[in-house]
Amino acid sequence: MLNTQETFSLSKVSTVQITSRNIKCSSFLRFFFHPEINVSFFTFMTSIKVENGLLSYTKHSGGSKVLLAFHGFGQDNQIFDDWITTLEEEYTVYAFDLYYHGSSIRPYKILTKSEWKTDLSNFLTKEGIVDFSIVGFSLGGRFAISSALSFPDRTKYLTLIAPDGIYLSIWFKLATKPYSKWLFKYIMLNPNKLEGLIAFNEKYKLVSPYIGDFVRKEMGDAENRKRVYISWNYFKTLGYSKRELFRLFNKYSFSRRIILGSKDHVIKPDKILPLIDKMGDFKIDVIPRKHHQLIKPEVAKLIIQNS
Repeated sequence: MLNTQETFSLSKVSTVQITSRNIKCSSFLRFFFHPEINVSFFTFMTSIKVENGLLSYTKHSGGSKVLLAFHGFGQDNQIFDDWITTLEEEYTVYAFDLYYHGSSIRPYKILTKSEWKTDLSNFLTKEGIVDFSIVGFSLGGRFAISSALSFPDRTKYLTLIAPDGIYLSIWFKLATKPYSKWLFKYIMLNPNKLEGLIAFNEKYKLVSPYIGDFVRKEMGDAENRKRVYISWNYFKTLGYSKRELFRLFNKYSFSRRIILGSKDHVIKPDKILPLIDKMGDFKIDVIPRKHHQLIKPEVAKLIIQNS
C-alpha cells in the first residue's frame, strides 16, 4: 500500500555536487592550469528547501540567458546533460529533478499551483534570476506550463516537447478520477493485472503495440508503477482546463513553441495540435521521432532558434 505520510526519493540529496563540463575555461582556472588546456567551468548540483521538502537542480554555467529545464517521467535532470554543449554559448541551464524523481523530495500530497509558484519563486530569488525561458518534456511539460503561467511577465520563451498537461489521455483520467483511481492503483500494485490489461488491449487493438511495449518498459518495476500513480495524482492540480489554457495563453504575450514527434504514440500530434491552434501563436515543429527520441541533443538546436 502507498504510505501517504512518508517521503519518497530515489536517492539521497546532496547539498552540493560538483562535476566538470566542457565549457570555456575562465582566467581564474587558467591560473592553475596550462592556458591551452580546455579546462571547464564547474556544474553544481544543489537543492533549495521548499515548503514541503527539497527541490534539487543542476546549474550548468554558460551564457547570459537563463533556461529552466524540466524532464519527463522516470528521468532526472541528467537527461539534459547532453544538451549543454549546444546551449552553453547562449544559456545558463538550470535542470530540475521533478518531485518524486532524482533527488527532489516531498511528502505524498497534492502539489497545488500556488505551492509550486512559491517554490519556484524561492528558487528564482536564491539564484538572482529576473527573467528566463522554459523547456519541458512530457511530464515536465506540466511543470513548464504552470511555471510560465505563474510568471508570465518574466517568461521570455516557453518550449513544450511532447507535453503532458494539454490533452488528457484515457490513462490519465483512469488514474486520477475519483470513481476510477482506486482501480488504477490496484492495477499498479498488481503487475499481473497490469500485464493482463495490456494483453487485453493489444488483442482487441484498443492501443497500438508500441504503447504496450512502452508501458511494459516504463512500468516494469514496482518503483516506477508507484511513481506513475503518485505523479499523476499529486501533479494533476498543476494542470489547467482547456478553457483556462485557451484564455491564459491568448492573454499573455510570451513566445512559445511546441515540438512533437510524428512517430510518437504517447503524445500524438493529432490529439494536441487542434488544441494548440486555440492557444495563441505557437511555433510548431513536428519531427520524425518517437516519444523517447524527442529529448535527444539534436532537439536542443531548436531551443537556440528561439533566441
